[in-house]
Amino acid sequence: MAPADTVRPGSALAADPGLAATLAAAIPPLQAAAASGGRDAKRALANAVDTYSLLAALPWQRMTYRIGHWASEANTWKALLTFDAWESYRWQRNEERFQVLDPHGGQRLGELYTQAELRRLNGGPYAAPEVLGPPGGTLEFAGDPATIGVYRPPGGAAGAIRLTWNPYLNHEVLRDGIKALREGAADRLPPPYQFVDWDLLDKYRVWFTESRDKPAGKAPWAAEARLYRPGGPPQFGKSR
Repeated sequence: MAPADTVRPGSALAADPGLAATLAAAIPPLQAAAASGGRDAKRALANAVDTYSLLAALPWQRMTYRIGHWASEANTWKALLTFDAWESYRWQRNEERFQVLDPHGGQRLGELYTQAELRRLNGGPYAAPEVLGPPGGTLEFAGDPATIGVYRPPGGAAGAIRLTWNPYLNHEVLRDGIKALREGAADRLPPPYQFVDWDLLDKYRVWFTESRDKPAGKAPWAAEARLYRPGGPPQFGKSR
């Protein structure tokens, strides 16, 4: 039985009835598992329902992405040994995030969790492997790359669709926007509720699209980026 969402004209599911049927068929078994299961089973169901709702309301958009970067990260033990805070910064490889870019001008549209990082933070519901590879390429995205959405390789099947969200915003708040789509109370997702300063964050990062090798020289003093918390402090008991 298909979810109660209205499949809107022009949406991803309106354009691909086969995808709509596949996603709808996956939900009843997840509902049965969630009825007697724990947190992971309930989250897996919520992910499937939110994925269906996004694709029932919004179209796929083809965009570019870049994944993985070198980050200037603090090395606390070295600072303690040398009594030199500057020495505590080093270049460290990071593949926990990817950025979605405007395919025409290259403007940063948002930054999102990779599946490996979601799995580290939230476990089983994110066991599926990442479908994007470094350093970058093309994807299809439905949602708002500044907040939350689903993505896949261009033309990918249902099993290649992944849910993700902005690391600096609380995912429970963002999912309220999907609920509004599902209930017909909104035509689009709300904009980010906090400004994220990508210029500041990228000042201390080198994306693999710029260099697959560790940057030469000492990592810059990155305290202002490390301590910067766009979106406000994390809420107790809730991951971003």
